[in-house]
Amino acid sequence: MGDGSSQTVVIDENNNSLLGIKKAINDANIGVTASIINDGTSSNSYRLVLSSDKTGAKNKINITSTLSGGGNLNFSTATFDNPETVSFNSGSTSQVSLGLTAAYTGAENKTYTFTVAGSGSQTVGTDNITINWTDGTNSGAIVVTQADTEYDLVGTGADGLKLSFSAGTFNAGDTFQVNTFAPLLQEPSDAKISLGSAGGTGSPITITSTTNTFTNVISNLTLNVKKETLAGESVTLNTDVDVQAIKDQINTFIKHYNDVTKYIDEQNKFTKDSKSTPPLFGDYSVWSMENSLRNSLGSVIDGIKSEYNQLYAIGMRTTGSGNLAITDPTRLEDALKNNLDDVIKLFTNSANSTSNAIEFLSASSDTVDGLPFNVDITQVATSGGFKGSVISDPASTSLTIDGTNDHLKLKVDGLVSDEMVLSNKSYTSSSELVKEIQTRIDNDSKIGDKGVTVEWVTSGTGGYLKFNSPTYGSTSKVEFDTSVADSAYSILGLSNGAYFVGDDVVGTINGEEAKGQGQILTGKDDNKTTAGLKLKVSLDSSQLVTGAEGSITITKGVASREYDFVESLTKSKDGLLDRRISGYQDQIDALKTRVNEIDARLAIKRDSLLKQFYHMETVLGQLNTQGQFLTNQLAGINVNWKGSK
Repeated sequence: MGDGSSQTVVIDENNNSLLGIKKAINDANIGVTASIINDGTSSNSYRLVLSSDKTGAKNKINITSTLSGGGNLNFSTATFDNPETVSFNSGSTSQVSLGLTAAYTGAENKTYTFTVAGSGSQTVGTDNITINWTDGTNSGAIVVTQADTEYDLVGTGADGLKLSFSAGTFNAGDTFQVNTFAPLLQEPSDAKISLGSAGGTGSPITITSTTNTFTNVISNLTLNVKKETLAGESVTLNTDVDVQAIKDQINTFIKHYNDVTKYIDEQNKFTKDSKSTPPLFGDYSVWSMENSLRNSLGSVIDGIKSEYNQLYAIGMRTTGSGNLAITDPTRLEDALKNNLDDVIKLFTNSANSTSNAIEFLSASSDTVDGLPFNVDITQVATSGGFKGSVISDPASTSLTIDGTNDHLKLKVDGLVSDEMVLSNKSYTSSSELVKEIQTRIDNDSKIGDKGVTVEWVTSGTGGYLKFNSPTYGSTSKVEFDTSVADSAYSILGLSNGAYFVGDDVVGTINGEEAKGQGQILTGKDDNKTTAGLKLKVSLDSSQLVTGAEGSITITKGVASREYDFVESLTKSKDGLLDRRISGYQDQIDALKTRVNEIDARLAIKRDSLLKQFYHMETVLGQLNTQGQFLTNQLAGINVNWKGSK
């Protein structure tokens, strides 16, 4: 690759399939990534695509293949694929093949489309059969008069294509195609920017880079290029850092931290005059909370690979009173100016990803940090849209828009456009028609800035309009309001078209199931390590591999860790404080239950004693009655006894 030394990949009986060759190249780790695509044709449809892992004009891939004993790999010669039928009448019998001396002299991948002209059935060798061809840009015709004879395409775009036709018949409208193969898909190139203004007598300097990153074009400034600007468009950079605004946010964090520690301190304060203490005085949990908060402040953030990996490095520390403060403002301002990104990481959640297409968005307090999480994607996110039915190509049959068929109204991902009116004219090319529709959409006040795109897709001798939603996922689609009067739906093939929805990304993070919504992949709430982790996955299907497509390591900054800890204390139901309160409540409830049980037993005992007392009173009354009776009897006996004497 480029000016590097050559590397050898051995292919033998253990890996001599297309999949085996792809795996062997990728396993060799030589700076080249192999993938397999299916171009959808019936002839040589599977392609082995090699991509340099490094960007820049110098990183061109040079391949020498010495495979033998089977089909070799062509990395150097442009060729024609075998002709394939697109649409043939059931009565057509002539076979189309490449001419023996056909040799592709072009350098681009394209498709030649051939259509039999005239009318009815035509016999090769008897009739003069005109066959029109186009490669999408150029066009021409050949006249077939004999069977098994080479016929050369002539004119611009022919590029050495020759065809032969066997004896048999064709029918008007029969269509076939020939695809070309050019090994070089894309030349490596450097990124380029122009510094300066072309206005007046200015002459900008053009600067190149092997990557999309430009360092020190402007002193101490790194530019990361995201997209090309339009002709005449420029980007103005303001490199001032609003140090005071960032310091204000840091001061807010300091205030909240000090408020929390002050409140905790008050729970352990003894009031000398009243000789009273708060309810939590001396509670071990209170001491533990404060110690954990203060220890987190002084910790080193391992995911930051610069000196700004702890608060002390940016001039912050706890004072003798235990309060957090900016003790060295100069050091903080230097850190903000020299390495703002790491200062941000020092306070917030961040991540390192091995893939530019797997981007960290956010994490929750339940997300585990410090560990590399493999991200395995099984379904990439796709966009929805609308696909019309096939209509004639305006290049062959002009398409006329007038006052009876010039209105459109779209609904994009649920957002409805205004009624759009197409220019009344005869359109003589698909590109002209697409440009008009795209212009109307882009100028619409409701959806003009949403990024809807329109394209023409060739199909046989005609084609269809395709509208693509700018968003991804199962809610992404484009629809048309059928209630619009004087609509262009019929003439544009939209009446019988249909919308299609996109796919949500599907995959796992650290082996744990994640929920996909568009390109956003979120760890589920009950996951052990990835709960609440949000990633943006912008991979396309060609980048999917067996296993993980990349890994991501989460780093939690000081403020994030403090937040997570406080939330672990205050979180409803699951937080430490709620658990303690719940524990105390359980004890109170248990004591109440115990008291109720004792009260119930006391009530039973009281009833029992009352019953005993009642029975005792009854018996005592009976005894008193009997005693009185006996006393009276004894008195009578005594009287009688004295009288008898």
